[in-house]
Amino acid sequence: MNALARSLPAQPSAENLWEMLLDRLKRDGKDYTLNWLNRMQPLEVREDVLVLAVPDRFYQDWVDDHYRGLLESTLALVTDSPTRLGYEVVPGLAPPPELQPAPAVKTDGSRPPRLNARFTFQNFVVADSNQLAAAAAQAVADTPGRAYNPLYIYGGTGLGKTHLLHAIGNKIWDRDPTQRVVYLSSEQFTNEYIESVREQRMPEFRRKFRDECDVLMIDDVQFLGRKEETQREFFHTFNTLHEQGKAIILTSDMVPAEVPGLEERLRSRFSMGLITDIQEPSFETRVAILQKKSVMEGLELPDEVAHFIARAFQKNVRELEGALVKVSAIHSLSRHPVTVDFASHVLKDVLPSRQVVDVESIQKEVARYYKVPVEALKEDRRHKALAHARQVAMYLSRKLTKGSFPEIAARFNKDHSTVISAVRKVEKLRETDTAVKRELDELEAKLTGE
Repeated sequence: MNALARSLPAQPSAENLWEMLLDRLKRDGKDYTLNWLNRMQPLEVREDVLVLAVPDRFYQDWVDDHYRGLLESTLALVTDSPTRLGYEVVPGLAPPPELQPAPAVKTDGSRPPRLNARFTFQNFVVADSNQLAAAAAQAVADTPGRAYNPLYIYGGTGLGKTHLLHAIGNKIWDRDPTQRVVYLSSEQFTNEYIESVREQRMPEFRRKFRDECDVLMIDDVQFLGRKEETQREFFHTFNTLHEQGKAIILTSDMVPAEVPGLEERLRSRFSMGLITDIQEPSFETRVAILQKKSVMEGLELPDEVAHFIARAFQKNVRELEGALVKVSAIHSLSRHPVTVDFASHVLKDVLPSRQVVDVESIQKEVARYYKVPVEALKEDRRHKALAHARQVAMYLSRKLTKGSFPEIAARFNKDHSTVISAVRKVEKLRETDTAVKRELDELEAKLTGE
């Protein structure tokens, strides 16, 4: 060894660097990080990179996202030169005893928290509006983690998405109570995450949602949008569960592509399994729901009363069932016969107000019903399905508003003769085509509340 080499200070070993780093953090009052850092072990120094062993890539991502800046700036202080961090996954790397995952929790026979035993597949009314979602939910409950993973159910408020979530969880748990079923809303997930970060309980949080979870069900996942830190944690939780073949079921009021502020990598993962929707129930389905619910309530419900309630509450199954529960409760107290007048009196404070029907509201309802853009009703596109929707909108505008043919034509960017022709065509179809008649009846009921 020459004199120059002998004069240079020896490079600290990985172990020495690590000890110096931890000591400096303690002296600087940053020992809140030690619960996480103690799960890593120094391996070697490669040029200016301190390589640390980590138990898995999810743990690595967390440390990298939250502590890389702090660690590298501290390393620069203890070495008087820039030093970067590197990682190497060492499967089976044991954390300190105080941080080792707890053994799987054995069931004590109690139903998983937040899981409502009243929501089952037996009392869910299956119809055209929810048939695919119900079938997919049954398949997931029968073979969790293998069928449609993840299952993503979307639809409007109060249409039965939460009911299906609970039904899946209940069926899995009823069949095998050792299955660890976790159900919560995205808001509850976010709140638990924030509390765990604040109270330095992230190992416990991760054990709950990764190590001790066989079925993860998240309601209203759209509220993860724009919550960057929570999305990052959920992304890693999703990956861990999916790679282990654990079941993931999500609900939302919109498809992944429409969730504002949702990271692209989560959009991609939400689309890996099956995306299916629940639509607003038809009149017949609403009546069937009321009839089934009335049996559960022990209420003898006359058909005319079921029809009255079904016409009044058209877009929200939860409100529909709530109306029936109120009628049943007042009936049980007063013993008054269940008639339309009685139901009308009981529900007078919750009955939807009759809405003003104008051309704009008709265009919106028709566009929603036929699943076409509102603006397309005002364009010249001649696609058959679109043309039919446009003609129906013109017909209803003429029937339900006081607008003249020229006035209606102006709202569709058309000539008044086009509106006259559309109205005559739809009038004829209503008399000769039962499918069109049913469409028109449903649309009128939605628009007028009758």
